[in-house]
Amino acid sequence: MSNNQRTKMGYLFLIPTLIVFLVFIAYPVCSTIYLSFCNYRTQTITQGATFTGLSNYIKMFQDQEMWTSLVFTLKFTVVSVILETILGMLCAIIMNRKFKGNGFVCAMILIPWCIPTIVSGLMWSYIFAESFGVVNYLLSVANIIQDPIKWLSDGNWAFVSVIYADVWKTVPYMSLLLLSALKTVSNDYLEAASLDGAGKARRFFSIVLPNIRPVMMVAIMFRTIQSFRIYDLIRVMTNGGPQGSTKSLTMYAMEQYFTYGNMGYGAALAVLTFVISLIIAAFFQEGVKNKLEV
Repeated sequence: MSNNQRTKMGYLFLIPTLIVFLVFIAYPVCSTIYLSFCNYRTQTITQGATFTGLSNYIKMFQDQEMWTSLVFTLKFTVVSVILETILGMLCAIIMNRKFKGNGFVCAMILIPWCIPTIVSGLMWSYIFAESFGVVNYLLSVANIIQDPIKWLSDGNWAFVSVIYADVWKTVPYMSLLLLSALKTVSNDYLEAASLDGAGKARRFFSIVLPNIRPVMMVAIMFRTIQSFRIYDLIRVMTNGGPQGSTKSLTMYAMEQYFTYGNMGYGAALAVLTFVISLIIAAFFQEGVKNKLEV
């Protein structure tokens, strides 16, 4: 078979992947972007979409509820990713050690990741329930509180609750990614540093952390994008309440699109989420590229 025939055969094998990409990725993205410039509602769906230019985007940046959702989403993303990175690193270090019962400890750490997010959200909504929840019961038995804490019906406590549930669910994911990076660090470097008198903290920050930084940044990028698009966990636990204080940007977009039938405005919110996710990905990709070049 000649090189030209090999090239043609290669392109032929790419056709199924290209079709899947066009149908399931390119078309929905382009369709959503187009709808974001249109007035398109389910109530008037028979009339079709009416092109209105930037009206949806102008409305979006004047929408106080959008800003509230965006601020909550950013706060949620920053706090959850920081906690997940720190705790994930601690768990990865534990799993990387060799000791009796290591397999059991690793299994216990990874269990939360195996539980579906919807099930996890339901479980934590029951645990944090004001009247019959386990948390309030234990705190009252220990005489720490007199009145039940409104974990899911008070804005500040609801934020704490969803952060706790999300961190509990996704720390194992960060642990696995960071553990794979720790496995690549040569013990020879660590032993040499130990012989030179470097302590555990010095070895970690001077040898381990610089070696795993590219992988760690990729892991943080994945979790940042996932956290920014959070929907299902909050939908189950608080449904965006109380009074929209825990409503994420994705949840607000879904609400506009499906609940209120304002598909044009919902598409504009979806585009905003998509653009911010791309910015996050580009930021971390540039950081990883710089670290690799160094």
